[in-house]
Amino acid sequence: MNDWHRFIWEHREENPTKLALSAKKWPEMPLGFIARQVEALQKVRKKIPSWYQEGLVFPFPLSLEQASSEATARFKAGLFSGKSMADLTGGLGVDAYCFARQFEHVYCVEKTPAVMEAARHNLGALGLENVVFSAEQAEDFVTATDLPFDLLYLDPARRDDRKGKVFQLADCSPNVLEIKELLLSRAPKILLKTAPLLDIHLAIQQLSQVSAVWVVEYQGDCREVLYLLESDIPAGFAAPIHVVSLDHAGQVEHAFDFTFHEEQQTACDVAPPSNFLYEPMPAVLKAGAFKSFAARFGLKKLHANTHLYTSEQLIPQLPARSFRVDAVCKYDRKTVGQLIPEKKANITTRNFPDNTEQVRKKLGLQEGGNTYIFAATDLANHKLILICSKV
Repeated sequence: MNDWHRFIWEHREENPTKLALSAKKWPEMPLGFIARQVEALQKVRKKIPSWYQEGLVFPFPLSLEQASSEATARFKAGLFSGKSMADLTGGLGVDAYCFARQFEHVYCVEKTPAVMEAARHNLGALGLENVVFSAEQAEDFVTATDLPFDLLYLDPARRDDRKGKVFQLADCSPNVLEIKELLLSRAPKILLKTAPLLDIHLAIQQLSQVSAVWVVEYQGDCREVLYLLESDIPAGFAAPIHVVSLDHAGQVEHAFDFTFHEEQQTACDVAPPSNFLYEPMPAVLKAGAFKSFAARFGLKKLHANTHLYTSEQLIPQLPARSFRVDAVCKYDRKTVGQLIPEKKANITTRNFPDNTEQVRKKLGLQEGGNTYIFAATDLANHKLILICSKV
C-alpha cells in the first residue's frame, strides 16, 4: 500500500479544498491529486458504500459521476445470472463489480485506459478474481471476439465531443442503433441503460426488439431506464414496463407493472379532490402510467393533465406519497394565511401556471413544516390550493 493511499484514508473526512492548499505542511505529498481522491471518497461513501475503503483510486471526477450507484447496480445484476457476460462500457467497474457475483466470468470493456486501469486496480483490491479487463471500444471488442456470452450490457456515454449532455440513442457512444444486430449475434440478451430523459415510447420503437423495460427510482429520483433486447421478440410485442423503487441495498421497495397497450386502453375518471390525495412516485410518472395507476387502485384524477389522484377512503401501500386533504381553497394569500397561521409549507405544483417559487411568494409562505400544499388545476380548469398532511 503506497504512503499516499494511507494518507488519503487518514484525511478522508477533511475539506478537499483546504487539503489541496496545505503544501507547506506536507511538501512530500501530491496534495492536488490527494484532494481529488478525498473528494471522490466522500462521494463514494454515499454512492458506492462497499467501495468506501482504503486503497481504491478514482482517476477522473466524470468517471465517478457517470458510474452507477451501488443500489442500482445491485438491482440490475440481480435480474440475471449465467456463465459469461460483458460490460461493454465498463467505466470504473461498479456494474461489473455487481455482475461478477451473478456470472462465472465477466469481461469489463472500457475505452479510456486510465479508467480501465483504475477499474482493474479497484476490483482486484475488492477481491474479485473473475473479471477480465480490456481497454478498447465496445464496437471493436464485439467485432473481434468469438466468445459466447449470456448477456451484454451497455451504458452508452451521454456526452458529445464538446462535453455537452445528450440523451437520444443516436447521439450516445456507442450508438446502439448502429450495432444492435452485431450485439444480438454475440449474445441472446442485451441490457441497455439510458438517461431518464429519453422518451420510452420512442426508444422502444427505435430498438424494436425490446422484451422488457425497467424504470428505476432510488432516493426519490428516477435514476435510469433499462431496456432488455432479445432477438426472438416478435414485431408489435407489448413489452412490460416494470416501475421499481429501490432501497439502499438495491432491493425493490415498491413496484408497479403495466404495458403501454394497457395504458392506451384504460379509462380514467376525473373528480374533485376528496379525503385523500396521492402523488405517484417519480418513476411511475416517468413511465407514463397515468391512467393505469388510477385504474389499478380505484383512484380518480383531479384533471386529465393533473397527475394527482384522490379517493374517499385511504388506499394503503401505494407506490406514491399519500396525504390527507385538510382543506381546499382558492389561490389567494389571505385565504391560505388563515388556514396556515404558521406560514410554513412544503409546496408542489402539478398542471399549474405558476412554479413552486412563484406560488410560495404569492402565498407568503416559507419552506418547511408539516403542512403540504399542492397547487393544481381541477376538472373545471380552476386553480386550486390543496392543504394536506402526510399520511
